Amino acid sequence: MPTNRLIVQEQIGIYTTTLFDAAMSSGGADAVLAVCVQGKKVVAALRGNAELDAALADPGYAPEQKAQLVRSVFAGCDAVLLDVLAVMAQREETDYLASVMGRFENRMRDELGLVIVEVRTAVELDDHLRDLIKKKIEAELGKKAVLDEYVDKSIMGGIIMSTGDERIDASILTQVGKIRDALEK
Repeated sequence: MPTNRLIVQEQIGIYTTTLFDAAMSSGGADAVLAVCVQGKKVVAALRGNAELDAALADPGYAPEQKAQLVRSVFAGCDAVLLDVLAVMAQREETDYLASVMGRFENRMRDELGLVIVEVRTAVELDDHLRDLIKKKIEAELGKKAVLDEYVDKSIMGGIIMSTGDERIDASILTQVGKIRDALEK
């Protein structure tokens, strides 16, 4: 596994280009969008599963076994994503996936004019509110927005939206925290 920063950045670029171009070839913008959403979920799953992380780092497993492991764990994902992920697992480079998906999302935004906006609410959005949020985001960013919706009852109410490095937190939980901090001062 390369340790030189420039080599790592080049490898991340190769994975990104391979993944993006293969997704475009297999199904156009819809496939690119699906791979982006799935890739972000794979990153979260890899980060949140210590057993999987340990298995992928275990020198006792052969590279082919690591590739098969990710193929079986993420079997529901797009074939293009699975192929790239399997190569990354064989080469012990799954740690690069978050950077690959970040670059992938940037390329999707720049070349296809699409942004994925993660929207967390305490209750499911209705169609009217979904359209309102989407139109507001598209007007603000000047790009076509795709909402990736999650219901998160822990925020108690309100909404949290994020895309790339930008985040808007208008949740009740955050507002209560701000009030508590102000009262403590």
